[in-house]
Amino acid sequence: MPVLESSITQITEGRLRYRGHDALVLSQTASLEDVACLLWDCGETNPFDDMKAAPAPWPQPILDYVSTLPLTERCQTLLPLVEAGRLTAWRRENNRLWSGAAVLLRAVASACSLGPPGTQPVHLFLADVWRTDAAGADLIRRALVLQADHELNTSAFAARVVASTGASLGACLNAGLSALSGPMHGGMTSLVELLFDELERCDDVERVIDERLRRGEAIPGFHHPLYPDGDPRAAGLLPHLPSDAKRDELLRVMNDTTGQLPTCDVALVGLRRNLGLPRGSALALFAIARTTGWIAHALEQKLDDKLIRPRARYVGQ
Repeated sequence: MPVLESSITQITEGRLRYRGHDALVLSQTASLEDVACLLWDCGETNPFDDMKAAPAPWPQPILDYVSTLPLTERCQTLLPLVEAGRLTAWRRENNRLWSGAAVLLRAVASACSLGPPGTQPVHLFLADVWRTDAAGADLIRRALVLQADHELNTSAFAARVVASTGASLGACLNAGLSALSGPMHGGMTSLVELLFDELERCDDVERVIDERLRRGEAIPGFHHPLYPDGDPRAAGLLPHLPSDAKRDELLRVMNDTTGQLPTCDVALVGLRRNLGLPRGSALALFAIARTTGWIAHALEQKLDDKLIRPRARYVGQ
């Protein structure tokens, strides 16, 4: 398995840190833009203040066409229209790419939510599009900060491989989105949604869990191998959600039955259902937030100035 050096995100002893800063602490007050500046290593510069960081509106016929596409394919159709995303990154200093990165983050937020592109902080933009109040906007902010990056997962590695070729930031995001489209990476929130649907149809949470276990099914959204003592991203969001009897009972039953704790997927789906956001918004929040991490990995990989080219160990005849 490849091991790459990185200064972006550290996962150790059950904690998640962005460039040395505890993600749980950041989630108390920071915006996604704050975290983006941290992950992109912008120093005192805020690229979101740059006039060039304002995304252009989507052509309405294209927006009408992509509105029915799955989320990842919708983003992949729209992002090539963002001029900043097509700019080849090779031989350009990272600080020359920051304003384009800000445009791309705002464009992804627009593509995921189908709202008109804007320059508000992303959590306020989404709150407006999804018509939620100030408390809901703050929950969205927390969720975005906690999902901004997760070290060298599949989509981040895909983005880095493409970045190592000198490709554009848009191409790197396309690689991350492609990895996210696979059910083993981006499909967990959908499975958690189905679990909550089943719990709504049945009043007996213990019975639902027992029947699934009898069928040999894993319970989606519980137990993360990197966090044996619990996913800090879930711990940073679930206690702040309005109480939900079914969700609370599910957490209790899972802890009593299997000893497994919820992952961020349960927290994201819980947030979506609590706020009455459109179905699919849990994945949208994940993709929007993770865009900051994919860009960070692309920028860091570019500094290495080496092509990622693993070797294969031949095992054929």
